[in-house]
Amino acid sequence: MIRAALERKSRVLFIPFFRDAENEAFSLKFDPLETRSGPMSDLPEDYFKPTAGKLGQLIYENPGEGVEPRLQFFIEIAFAPFEIDDETVHPILRADNLVVAAKSWKELRNQTYEFPWAPKPGSVEAAVLLFGEHNPADVTKIVFGGAADGKIKVAFETEVDFEVEADRDDLEQIEMQFHLDLELQPLRVSTSLEKRCGGDESGIVRVISELVNLSDYGAIEKAPGGFIFPVS
Repeated sequence: MIRAALERKSRVLFIPFFRDAENEAFSLKFDPLETRSGPMSDLPEDYFKPTAGKLGQLIYENPGEGVEPRLQFFIEIAFAPFEIDDETVHPILRADNLVVAAKSWKELRNQTYEFPWAPKPGSVEAAVLLFGEHNPADVTKIVFGGAADGKIKVAFETEVDFEVEADRDDLEQIEMQFHLDLELQPLRVSTSLEKRCGGDESGIVRVISELVNLSDYGAIEKAPGGFIFPVS
């Protein structure tokens, strides 16, 4: 199920996708958003319709900036292509740097996390990739639901500013509200950690086992771009 709402200048457009009884129950139980009402948005109906989402997982480190190895997550949402300025565009929303008190994706289930406003430490780095720019987005609360069939439910809202980077006065600031089933991605190992361990699988597992509950993942695998631990 994917549900999204768009708001600009207090005008609201609510878009339901793939609704069923189970996902409707999730929307009611885990809805972090206030009920809103108002006239319909004047945005075209085909703008910013989410089609898919995924939850990425990464063991990240940055020795140069003093960042020790840690488990972090990211959310990526793809929107259906639409036409603007006589060009077909393919927007993507990306929310990075989700660092929470969890040792695997399973510990996200039925949890609510709050984050400070960017650019404060611990904030979410989020943006919509469109017009060749990273258009900044604020994400300060994420609500996770249950997980099944390789997907986990999530609800959150964000306000995207298309004026700062893309200089789009026609879009201005757009508030987006989502209820999504995110496809769980395998846990990836950062290139820095792989190099530090000399590509040795046992060394990588030893480091990661101190950070992650590896019983929630499959055995380490070599994949294009590095090492991964599949979701189990």
